[in-house]
Amino acid sequence: MKEPASNQEWKQWGERDPLFGVAAWDNKAKDGSSPWTDEEFYQLGALDWQDFSKHWEQYGVNRESCLEIGCGAGRLTRQLATYFNRVEAIDVSEKMIAYAQQHISGASVAFQLTNGQTIPLADQSVCSVFSAHVFQHFDAIPVASRYFEEISRILKPGGTLMIHLPVYRWPMRSRILRLSYAALKTLGVLRGRGKRLLMHYGLVKPPMQWLCYPLDYFYDVLPKLGFADIELSVFVTKSNQDPHSFIFARKRG
Repeated sequence: MKEPASNQEWKQWGERDPLFGVAAWDNKAKDGSSPWTDEEFYQLGALDWQDFSKHWEQYGVNRESCLEIGCGAGRLTRQLATYFNRVEAIDVSEKMIAYAQQHISGASVAFQLTNGQTIPLADQSVCSVFSAHVFQHFDAIPVASRYFEEISRILKPGGTLMIHLPVYRWPMRSRILRLSYAALKTLGVLRGRGKRLLMHYGLVKPPMQWLCYPLDYFYDVLPKLGFADIELSVFVTKSNQDPHSFIFARKRG
């Protein structure tokens, strides 16, 4: 199975600047005016998890075990490790995982490298699935669809997912607006390919792709994969006062 093209830039960020690659705030890159310190970076994760966990608990979450998709340098993994009895953390970047392992210890967390298409876990092996600031960087929706298929496979009946991703819905399902968005997305893909080529030659920083999901996608695809109780929640995080949208769903028993 072919590896997603977007894996390239995240491997580069893992080598170049793992903290900024995970939290791309203004001036927080290594060469910025106020680069991330480890303390600031992991404190950001603690603050965000306070917001995230509260909403997951309102929806319903089993704290026995959790898969984190796209753990990066462990900004949120450290919090998951104190919340769940067992955490499986996966990422496409070996360098990101290595950084996380240096700063997160404990028998409750296991890190694994993934190819960005399959989840290296057995069927029905975890009770919960979490991901933040990852699905927005996929190249295309089929990549996300493949992940949702894998999530359905490894999630236990009754288990839930909480996944952060940008969502849109055009007014009155306008065909013109949908076509306009598709055209803009195509231009973005072409721009990303050009930047990847320049990145390969060391001429630019790795790009960060941006993918937005139509709301109807979740209510069309997830039920076919065995999910129910699908909900969209949008709330502001205390860390940067920015609205975040999350999809919640429960695997049917």
